[in-house]
Amino acid sequence: MECTLRLLRGLLDLVGLGPVRRPAAPRGTTMPEVSSQFELRQLLKAYRRGWISDELFEEQLREIQGTSSVDGNGRSDEAPTKVYRVGERTFPTEREMLLHFLDEFRAGETFGGEVFALWYAVSPDPRVRGGLQVVREREAMHGKLLAARIAALGGKCRAALPEKFQSAARAKLGSPTVSDADKLADFVRRLPDVEAAVAPIRAVIGQIEDDCESRALLENILEDEMATVRWFHATPAAG
Repeated sequence: MECTLRLLRGLLDLVGLGPVRRPAAPRGTTMPEVSSQFELRQLLKAYRRGWISDELFEEQLREIQGTSSVDGNGRSDEAPTKVYRVGERTFPTEREMLLHFLDEFRAGETFGGEVFALWYAVSPDPRVRGGLQVVREREAMHGKLLAARIAALGGKCRAALPEKFQSAARAKLGSPTVSDADKLADFVRRLPDVEAAVAPIRAVIGQIEDDCESRALLENILEDEMATVRWFHATPAAG
């Protein structure tokens, strides 16, 4: 741990944050307490600047928490630092978690609005076209709402789906030679369960404590997503 901190101090000096010094211990505070607090701040700075991996961040965080001072009854003098998760990635703050998730979600919803419009344009089945009108508008609207929320949080829209995936989706859904039945069956195969399909959104919502506006936005989008998956499962189509 000490070797890692020495490296981090050197990096902080190089980016112009000035020499990093351990603060003097406040009166009535033991040196181990100050050391743990200092190490945690240094670790978070490095993680936020992308200098260390998710795995190293978690490992060093566990080490700091394991060596933090305790009182005479064996209780830690500090609340454990919360780590936020999106899939396999971890984030030190709720805001950083949200900016990442909202951007990834925005990229998918915006693209969904595009490719469902391509499918609508070649579908011969009025039952499918009627549903796709709603789905494509809903996806495009979600993309705009998520982008607006990212901007309100001071973030940037950077995420994009892989070009290979985008090209394949456009080719298949925009093809008049692939039947509506085949396209619907493909979606049902990929999303066999409604709850499983929205589980990643629920997982993020469950971690939000402070940003009530983002939470409400995601809760409402989640309901729309469930309606879309149910429509794919319920819609018959001519072969």
